[in-house]
Order: sequence, then C-alpha cells, then structure tokens
Amino acid sequence: MKRNPAHRREAGFTLIEVLAALVLSSLVLVSLNMAMSAVGKGTDHTRRSLGEQSELGAALDIFSRDVGRIAKIRRPAKPGDFAGYVFDGRSDAIVYPLREAEGLTAPGLYLVRLSVRQKDGRSTLLRERTPLPAGDDAALPQWGDPVELLSGPYDIAFAYRAQRTGQREWNGSWQATETMPEQIRLTVTNRETGRLRVPGFVQALAIDSEVDCAGNLELRCGTAEPEGATQ
Repeated sequence: MKRNPAHRREAGFTLIEVLAALVLSSLVLVSLNMAMSAVGKGTDHTRRSLGEQSELGAALDIFSRDVGRIAKIRRPAKPGDFAGYVFDGRSDAIVYPLREAEGLTAPGLYLVRLSVRQKDGRSTLLRERTPLPAGDDAALPQWGDPVELLSGPYDIAFAYRAQRTGQREWNGSWQATETMPEQIRLTVTNRETGRLRVPGFVQALAIDSEVDCAGNLELRCGTAEPEGATQ
C-alpha cells in the first residue's frame, strides 16, 4: 500500500520547523532577559537616586540649622580694642561657635567645623565639634564627634556675602573679622557632568546681635575685662 504524502506531512514537525521554533523561543527568552535587565538597572538607578536625594536633603537640613543658629561671639581683646568675631570661612571649611541644644548628650557652647575632605575621587562633607575654650586659648582645637553629612563624586564649596555692608558678590573666603557674613551658600556639583546636584543652597545667619552673649560677662563674649585691668 502507498501512503498519501499529505498524510506524512501532518504526522509530525519537520526538522526545519523544530529549528525555527527553537530560534523563535530563544529570541523571546533573550528579549525577556534584556527587558528584565533594563528594569533591574532602572530600579537600581532609582534606588541610588533616592538614596542620594535623601542624603543631600539631610546634609542641607543640618547645614541650614547650624548656620541659622551661629552664635555671634567676639574674640577676647584688650579693653577698648575689638578683635573681631569667632568665625573663619573658606571655600572648603567653616569654623563657627554654636550653642548645642539641651536635648543632646553634652549641651553647651561649642566650636563647630564643617570641612570638605578629598579622597579617591570622592568628596566628604564632615561635621566636627569641640568645646569652645574660654579666654584667649591659642592651642589648636581638638576636634571630635565626627559625622559624615555627605559623600560622593561631588565638588562641594562654601561662599559668603554681606549685602547690607556692601559685599554683594559671593566670595570663597571670609576675612572681614570685624563683621559677620549675612549669608552662606553651599553648592554641590556633580564632578562627572559639571552640573549642580542641587541648586545653590543659601542660608542666612540670625540677624540678632550676639544673642548668646547677652548679659553674659565672659571673656569669650567680649564683655568682661581681663584680671588686673584698670578702669
């Protein structure tokens, strides 16, 4: 007996059909893998971006609260002289006096330093503090309580100005010891793209004059005379 050729074609798949199906399945699997990989990369990028934004937000919040509470304290000086304020501002560091809140472990009057450290292509914004010495203490501060506020491939810089005293342009340092800056700006730039990671953040100092030293007859507040001084 002879079989119908059409019946043979219906009996199963040919080798070419099987190979075509395998190729198609492979293409589908590759496409799904690429799609899942893209989704995974997008999720990781979003997670990193959210983490960076959270870190930036926390750093700006601490910077804002610190600068807004800077104590205007005069350096000890001889009677009749004015030695300027306890404040030092550079593009990569700020040193200022601050009265820490009572809720902290060791409340009191401190000297605080915000500084930018560079290492392995990354910048770290570091906050440190030390008790503010009484009198004219020439010893170098022993910084402690370090806290990393921000770290990444950034360029971080401070700038200062005092518009009411005529210094309207932003300066990378503050040398006018007879006055305090009115505003301090913090900029964080992406080192790879050159774009600002966040817009330049400007914080104004409190306008009250020497609030923390009102009625406080101490040498560090510039209101007390050294021992042995004559009237």
